[in-house]
Amino acid sequence: MKISEILSQDKLSLSFEVFPPKTQDKFEVVSSATTEIAKLKPDFMSVTYGAGGTTAKYTLEIAKGLLDEGVTPLAHLTCVCSTKESILQKLNEFKENGIENILALRGDIPDGTTPSQWDFKYASELVSFIKENGDFCVGGACYPEKHVESSNEKEDLVNLKHKVDCGCDFLTTQMFFDNKKFFEFVDKCRKAGITVPIIPGLKPFSSLGQLEV
Repeated sequence: MKISEILSQDKLSLSFEVFPPKTQDKFEVVSSATTEIAKLKPDFMSVTYGAGGTTAKYTLEIAKGLLDEGVTPLAHLTCVCSTKESILQKLNEFKENGIENILALRGDIPDGTTPSQWDFKYASELVSFIKENGDFCVGGACYPEKHVESSNEKEDLVNLKHKVDCGCDFLTTQMFFDNKKFFEFVDKCRKAGITVPIIPGLKPFSSLGQLEV
């Protein structure tokens, strides 16, 4: 099922995010943990993509496993250091394996490189390319407290509106710590003409150290 269909339903939705392993020897551990989480029957599960595509193989394998468990997968895809040919190959692999939801991201810029060296300089370009090359539901990232590379909130919203206009069906926020920031951000998006669903990205505390000041 496409995530746009899930989000159009008049009910609360729940999703989880999992991180593929960097090496083969850790794959079974992560895969088993993912299967256990899938038993909770979330509406969908997001599978991340390592910097520069370092975990691309495992992203695909875990996403395929989620389909087998009856859970809709959302596969991340970054375009840093990528060519149009390599991204097209990834899209074809997604199609062949029944994966129809993609979170399109630029990704972190590796030291010593600049976006001018790549086929895709911005996530908006990746979004357009995905839409041109398949019937995918495409999500994008957004930042309630402004993207670190934007000079101000107004510029950030203009760029976000452009990315949505390129074909984003929904947005997922960077994690935030103040609910007020999220609600204010959603209000600004609506006033800027951004009407797609906006999913809040939440990270629960997983250790006592994260609560200590």
